[in-house]
Amino acid sequence: MDFVTLGMFIIDEIHYQPPRKPDLDVMGGAGLYAALGARLFRPPPSASGIGWVIHEGHDFPLHIKSTIDTWKTSCEFIQTPERETTRARNTYGSPGFRDFEYLNEKINLDENSLTLTQLTSKTYHLICSAHRFRNIINGILTRRKTAVEIETDPEIKHLLKQAPVFIWEPVPASCKPSELRDCLDVLPLVDVFSPNLEELSGFLGTKFDLNQPTGWAALRQKCDELVQDILSPHSPTAVIRLGEKGCYVAQPGQQHFRLPAYYAPEVPDAGMESRLDKKRESADRVVDPTGGGNAFLGGFAVGLQHSEPSSMREAAAYGSVAASFMIEQIGAPTLGLSPSGGETWNGVSVESRLEEYNKRITAI
Repeated sequence: MDFVTLGMFIIDEIHYQPPRKPDLDVMGGAGLYAALGARLFRPPPSASGIGWVIHEGHDFPLHIKSTIDTWKTSCEFIQTPERETTRARNTYGSPGFRDFEYLNEKINLDENSLTLTQLTSKTYHLICSAHRFRNIINGILTRRKTAVEIETDPEIKHLLKQAPVFIWEPVPASCKPSELRDCLDVLPLVDVFSPNLEELSGFLGTKFDLNQPTGWAALRQKCDELVQDILSPHSPTAVIRLGEKGCYVAQPGQQHFRLPAYYAPEVPDAGMESRLDKKRESADRVVDPTGGGNAFLGGFAVGLQHSEPSSMREAAAYGSVAASFMIEQIGAPTLGLSPSGGETWNGVSVESRLEEYNKRITAI
C-alpha cells in the first residue's frame, strides 16, 4: 500500500446566492480529495495502492458508489445502516465568503478504521489536532508491531516493519496560539507538516502579507523559527500551502523554495520572478478551490515516493498538479480514456500536465 488517508468522506450540499439552485449529493471531504490527489498518478493496477475509508450510511447514493468503484482504489466501506452518511452544507455568498456546517454527527477515523492491508501503507495522511495526531500514529505503530508478531505472510511482515511517512494537515479549528505548544511537541513525530497559510497564521498569531516582499521574508523567518523550536534530532519538512500563490517548502538543512500554483493568477506578485509572468496558466478554469489543498498532499505523497532519493521539489510539483484537477469543478474530477486508451481526468492526461508544469518551473 502506497498511501492511506484518514480524512473523512462527506456528502455535500452546496448553496449559492439566488437565483442559482443548490448542488446536492456532491462528493466531498478531505479523505476524498487526498485519495484522489494520489490516485491521479496511480492508474490501475497501481490504483489499489491508494487506501481510504468511508462510513456508508443507509442513504449512501448508488451513483456515488459506482463512481468510486471505477477508480479501483482500496476504499474500505464501513457499513453504518443505523444512520445517514456524514453530510454537510456549504454556503457561498459574496466573493470570498463560505460557510460550512455539518448536517449530522460526523464519525472520525482512527487506527482502528484501517484494514490489515491499509496498515502496511508507506505513507499516512492525517487531518486532525495535535492531540489526535499523537494518539492515532501511536495506535498505528502499535497495531503494526502487534501484526508483525502474529503475521505469517513474509511479504506483509516485511512491509509492517518499515517506518511509514506521516503527513500532518492540522485541522483548522485547532490552529490557534493556545495550541502552538502542543503543535511543537508533536512535530518530532511528523515527517511532513502542512498547514495552509491561514492555519500557520492561526498557530503563530501572525499575519503574512504575501503581496509584499516583507511578507515572504517573515514567512521564511517563522518557518526557520518553527523548526528551531523543536527539541528533537528529527525535524519535519514544513510544506505551507498558499492557494493561488502555490506552496512554500522549508526542509531542514536545505534551501527553502517556492513553487507556483498550476493555475497561478495573471497579476504579478512580489514573491515570484517577473520572468514567470508570461508562463502562467490562466486561472479561468478554476471553479471551486475546495479540496485543492487535500489533493496537493495526496499528490505530494506519491511524488515523494516516485523520486530517488526523495525530492521535496518533485513531490511539490506532483502536489501542485494534483490540486489543479480538484479545483476545475464542483466535487470530484471526471475519469475518462484517451483515444489511445490511457487515462484522462477532465479530459486531460495527468502525465502531460505534470510534464508541462515541470517545464514551466525549470527556470525557478
